[in-house]
Amino acid sequence: MTYTLKDLAVVLGKLGDYGVKFVVIGDTVVQLALRTKVFTGDIDLFVYEPSPLVEEDFYREIVEKENWGISTTELGTPRIIARIGEKEIIIELYENFMDIEIPEEILSQARTIKVKGVKIKVLRPEHYFVLKARQGVDLDKLSEYYKKLGSLDKRLLDKSIKAFPEEEQSLIRERLSSIGISF
Repeated sequence: MTYTLKDLAVVLGKLGDYGVKFVVIGDTVVQLALRTKVFTGDIDLFVYEPSPLVEEDFYREIVEKENWGISTTELGTPRIIARIGEKEIIIELYENFMDIEIPEEILSQARTIKVKGVKIKVLRPEHYFVLKARQGVDLDKLSEYYKKLGSLDKRLLDKSIKAFPEEEQSLIRERLSSIGISF
């Protein structure tokens, strides 16, 4: 299902109003950088607090109050199904757990933007590219995004790669090189 910039602002604004502190980490990062008006896919959030794993009841209360739905991600963290009119927007909540590992050095560089009057924290596209390359998934999608963006800050890419253990850095670089990003 597709949703608009306004829909994005509404659901993220509501989570913020409930006191959820988060950074947008998924495809939405690039879609926002491309100034997309109609979004597809889910919204991935790295949540600082309350913990999606420890405070699951907190999220269940939000869902109940908003008449939304809830399930779980493949990692067992909450997945919220936010309803805006006839639309259902999937919001997946993550924190550093199991396969998800985002260094604080990267999270602290997230920028705050306004979306339809709602302030949200968003990773920079370079961070998103490094995280995806580290996972080794969606490299075709990354290649398409890179073509659409036209360029990325190579120094920021390099600095982001260095936030990970040394033994992972060359593989991240190789994967980024495989989609046309040269260092």
